[in-house]
Amino acid sequence: MIKAETHTILRNTGLLVHVPGAMALVSLPICLIFQEFYCIVPFLVTAITSGAIGQLLYRLFRKKADTHFREAMLTVALSWGLIPIIGAIPFLLTVYQSGPDISLTVLGFNNPWNAFFEAFSGYTSTGLSMAVFPSQLPHSLQWWRSFMEWIGGVGMIVLILSILEPSMDNYSLYSVEGRNKNLADSVTDTVRWIWKIYLLYTVASIILLRVAGMPWWDAINHGMTGISTGGFSIKDNSIGSYDPIIQIATIPIMIAGAISFYVHSQVIKYRRISALWGDSQHRLFWLFLFLGILVLAWENRQFEGNILILDTLFQWVSALGTCGFNTVKINDWSAAAKLILTLGLFTGAAAGSTVGGLKLSRVVSLGKGIIWRVQRIHNQPDGSLDYEIDNQKLTEEEANHRVQGAAVLAVFWVSLIVLATIILVHFAKPLYSLSDVIFEVTSALGGVGLSTGITDPLLHWAGKLVLILLMWMGRLEVIPVVILLTAVFTWVRVRLEKIF
Repeated sequence: MIKAETHTILRNTGLLVHVPGAMALVSLPICLIFQEFYCIVPFLVTAITSGAIGQLLYRLFRKKADTHFREAMLTVALSWGLIPIIGAIPFLLTVYQSGPDISLTVLGFNNPWNAFFEAFSGYTSTGLSMAVFPSQLPHSLQWWRSFMEWIGGVGMIVLILSILEPSMDNYSLYSVEGRNKNLADSVTDTVRWIWKIYLLYTVASIILLRVAGMPWWDAINHGMTGISTGGFSIKDNSIGSYDPIIQIATIPIMIAGAISFYVHSQVIKYRRISALWGDSQHRLFWLFLFLGILVLAWENRQFEGNILILDTLFQWVSALGTCGFNTVKINDWSAAAKLILTLGLFTGAAAGSTVGGLKLSRVVSLGKGIIWRVQRIHNQPDGSLDYEIDNQKLTEEEANHRVQGAAVLAVFWVSLIVLATIILVHFAKPLYSLSDVIFEVTSALGGVGLSTGITDPLLHWAGKLVLILLMWMGRLEVIPVVILLTAVFTWVRVRLEKIF
């Protein structure tokens, strides 16, 4: 990286690194409300560390050049790598601030790998957890886990841009987090609209869960992690700890999180209910939702002797919506059922929402690419062909670009799943099958959080590292992280060549 580019990246990273510090200060009242005074110091240390690093980087390099797309990619990749490290501080320090009656779950964060894993899972809104018994966590850490997922679900860039003045830099940063549709005339107005919608749905989710019978504290945490499609729970058995009414009430929350903010804005601003199925990726979402339930119910009927209608419905919505809540132990289901769920983990739901996965917009592009290819062969030698997606006519170059982008990411996605599976299978306990490992790897890369049990505090550190890298890369859709790692390796190689 050239010097000017590096300075621009560090300036932007400094701005973003303020996020966990601000979150820690907002979390201090939770410590006071529940009289968990031993959690105050960890949050203060987090705020001070975040503020010091952020201010140092931002003030040193704030007069540097504008941000272009490459710098934006490197900024986002670096920031999403640093922020969870700072966000792990409350887990690390609470262990040493707690009294002699400390729970085994909190004690598990004495291992830094567990603390870093939990923070990465939180900020990437994944939901895989090193907290064996979340109910044993102090309220402050329960809140911190939920808060990380809530912020991570909408994205740190969206948070920062919502309070910035409009600038030419904004669109580069905005688009790198996988968003490409504006809800308003400017990027700043767009992200503010996203926040209005997000807050509205969060409050609605909390109220819905409370009305369904969930206690207020539980409703607040699950409302935040549900709408963010994060999946952290404060209960040991996730949503399975509650009665069927609450489980049913959770389903529309997960579905809402799986629908794009653009569609939500059309429904809210213009009362256009038809927007929910108005484009190809949302039509595909409803189709996948319906077919997945049928296929999974059939498989459970074959394996279990019962279609398990509520569990089947809940788990497929959780998988396709990349939420990570569960009502059953996935490991008890058949290998075929796990692989069916893995398809949902892989594709995810709508682009522009809070979900992970490949995104259905890319699935649509790949499908269209296959159709266009067949039509192109069929129409030869004439070769004339109309390219159209959602009533939008594309030039041949635009169509090729869209299909190529989806294909490249799909290849990255499959390659990472294969590579990570080969590595993780050596660190998972022998009782886990290959289907379990594939499921776990896809869950991490897709930002889902459903687990077969491989994710565990006793997992070898190398296995934890693999899953952390997958969560990081999956949240940023791989390419920004690849560019960052390539830039770092290039810098190291150049320095070594100068030395030797």
